[in-house]
Amino acid sequence: NYPTNVPFFQTLLTLKSSAAVSSHDLQIVPSAVFPTDPRDVPSGGQFTLFVSVIQPSSRGRLWLRSADPSTAPCIDLGYFTHPDDMPRMIGAVHIARQLARTSPLSNLVVQELYPGPHIPDAPADLEGAIRAEVETYHHPVGTCAMGPATHAEAVVDHRGNVHGVKGLSVIDASIMPTIPAANTNLPTIMVAERCTVWLMEKGV
Repeated sequence: NYPTNVPFFQTLLTLKSSAAVSSHDLQIVPSAVFPTDPRDVPSGGQFTLFVSVIQPSSRGRLWLRSADPSTAPCIDLGYFTHPDDMPRMIGAVHIARQLARTSPLSNLVVQELYPGPHIPDAPADLEGAIRAEVETYHHPVGTCAMGPATHAEAVVDHRGNVHGVKGLSVIDASIMPTIPAANTNLPTIMVAERCTVWLMEKGV
């Protein structure tokens, strides 16, 4: 079990790929070392370099399965549906591998567990490994995206008011029209504080 008195993440690297237009679009997040069953990992411990394209061009889709609000919606995460995303992810994996192979970090590494030493750095090989293990980065946004009422995919206006529904607002990361170049905790707090002031001005 992971010790609860040790932060799982203590630092992160934010990088800019060659394909980035303006802001940083990649993250590498090293985890702390945590105990592992020696039968699985002979050293008895492991750490992970999580890599991510934090500003993907791919877009997922969320739609209602039923008019019953207790029924879970349908979600298509849309991983790598845009051709620009996989090359950036492969680039991030290359950088993570380079870090793990460079001292002083390499002094702590006994063996690469995944993708594993049998997977070369060739893009085609890394693409297969990435597709096999990719998962959400836990910072989804935009399912109630902000935009003008004339926009087909916009749900709320610039103050979080739901188009066509009087007295209903949405104030969270779902109203962000684009993914911020950062973890979404602080941007969501900023959105909530600003929209709350507008609600208070209306006497809500």
